[in-house]
Amino acid sequence: MSAATNGHDGATPAPPSNLPEWLSKITLEKAVRAQIGDFEKIISVKPEQDSSAGENYSSLFLRLLVDVELFDHTTKSLSFVLKAQPSNEVMAAILGRLKLFHKEELMYHSIIPKYEQLYADVGKTIQFAPKAFKVDRDLGVDYILLEDLQKKNFKNANRLAGLDLIHMQRVLEKLAAFHAASACYVEKHGFFGEEFTVGVFSEANRQLLQEFNASGAFLSQLKKWKNAAKIYEKLADSDNYLVDRLLEDQQFNAREFNVLNHGDCWANNVMFQHDAFGTIKETLFVDFQVGKYGSPANDLYYLILSSAAPELKTAKFDYLVRFYFDNLIENLKLLKYHRPLPKLKNLHAALFRNGLAAYMVVSKVLPVVMLDKTNNANLESCMNDESKMKVAMFTNPKYVQVMSEVLPWLDNRGLLDWK
Repeated sequence: MSAATNGHDGATPAPPSNLPEWLSKITLEKAVRAQIGDFEKIISVKPEQDSSAGENYSSLFLRLLVDVELFDHTTKSLSFVLKAQPSNEVMAAILGRLKLFHKEELMYHSIIPKYEQLYADVGKTIQFAPKAFKVDRDLGVDYILLEDLQKKNFKNANRLAGLDLIHMQRVLEKLAAFHAASACYVEKHGFFGEEFTVGVFSEANRQLLQEFNASGAFLSQLKKWKNAAKIYEKLADSDNYLVDRLLEDQQFNAREFNVLNHGDCWANNVMFQHDAFGTIKETLFVDFQVGKYGSPANDLYYLILSSAAPELKTAKFDYLVRFYFDNLIENLKLLKYHRPLPKLKNLHAALFRNGLAAYMVVSKVLPVVMLDKTNNANLESCMNDESKMKVAMFTNPKYVQVMSEVLPWLDNRGLLDWK
């Protein structure tokens, strides 16, 4: 029975002044039915601003608390997470131009279910992400509606401390399964669209890439660090050619082993569920806006250098790559991948060729990961070179300490020689 026939149209109350107007038009009958089956009526839908708002860099995040009356007149409480385009017009325009929500919708509603089906077809049950739903009527805005993983006791690890070895292993296991599914998806369903094969890395986006990847604030601090003079000299004029090299590197090579990279695989985009003894039961990914088809070297650098605990980043790097590789091969065999299996030496060769990807992670992502929570954590302040956030990021003593080990490690491997 529909909620409308029971004296409630399922719409949310008028939102507080700091929330968008369209929020009051949301109805959730389809989503509630997908979660619990039939019901009598929706009693109320209450929007609540997500407590981690200061850690969301490109979107509006809300928790929707839903009270439902069942046929036996008992009530049930549900919770959804709504991710939507920000009210900031500049940000909304950037997200729209880059088709980020379109990509994420494809991932949640089409691609990931097919990945999970590939495993189901060979007898393995696997879940990569929270379940996604649709609202009842078109809102005229880009959005993603998800099950609330917190209700199942999923949570992020402490990004400031970084992931310990066991958590890294669980993430790499799931990432290897995710990558293997993407390689087999291409065999079964055909190639990914241009939004994934080219993504944001097109000549049309050159100006945006130039602004977003400007290194001025990082380099001005690097210049002051102890024992960093040679590395600074190597990178001093890198803004002049960085985007050229980025556009070149991000063109995938069809002769190599390629996967659909998550593209933003850091601690805040991984959710863990633990049992009563603290053992990890399940690991899921969220945030699929910037997936990119290409070498798995991209996700490996991103995850390990941004999110492994400081004592693991370089000391266990090769071990973690090997751990990932063994799981990748196991899953490719399970899914009956038809092409020649990738070799570990070729994966290492791809890692060496993609040194710029490693530099981008430690100079753009890692400083954000290591910064204490801020209420101004948005893309605009990330792009404004003079902002207080940038200064705080690159002068953070913990970041400087980690970089005193990571930068020489990158340089000794030739990963900064991409001029």
